[in-house]
Amino acid sequence: MLTLEQSRNHWTATIHDNGGYCPCCERWGKIYRRPFNATMARSLIWLAAWDKDDGWCDVPNSAPKSVVRTNQLPTTRWWGLAERQPSGDSAAKHSGWWRVTDKGNRFARGLILIPKEVFTYNAEALYFGEDLIHIRDAFKTVFDYEQVMLPAMVPRGQQEWAF
Repeated sequence: MLTLEQSRNHWTATIHDNGGYCPCCERWGKIYRRPFNATMARSLIWLAAWDKDDGWCDVPNSAPKSVVRTNQLPTTRWWGLAERQPSGDSAAKHSGWWRVTDKGNRFARGLILIPKEVFTYNAEALYFGEDLIHIRDAFKTVFDYEQVMLPAMVPRGQQEWAF
């Protein structure tokens, strides 16, 4: 039988590689490397241009099909560029209402740089890559499902990450 520390090390190696099912809870786990891409940039720029009341936007009913269809706007939250309004309905997981953050506004307007890549686990950001990008650089990167599914190579400085 493995010790707890050995099990954690094994799981960390598994999720950094091709992923796998947790032997305890049977949930799928994998760390995904997500570069900020052109579709995210277009979605963020659209949301940053939304100029209504308090900034909250009912994205499913207000955004153009190009934003809704790609579902890339929610991924911008990992960089802290947009935020989702909590659902007031216990039967609904999400409200569909979004607004750009101050950081998101500054990035969309080309005033700041952000990390090019985020590494996520269980739909949450764990850490970021070292390279920074400007909003215009994001238009050089298209979404590539195959790249997302590759093993997540741990960036320098994150080698000690574990559960």
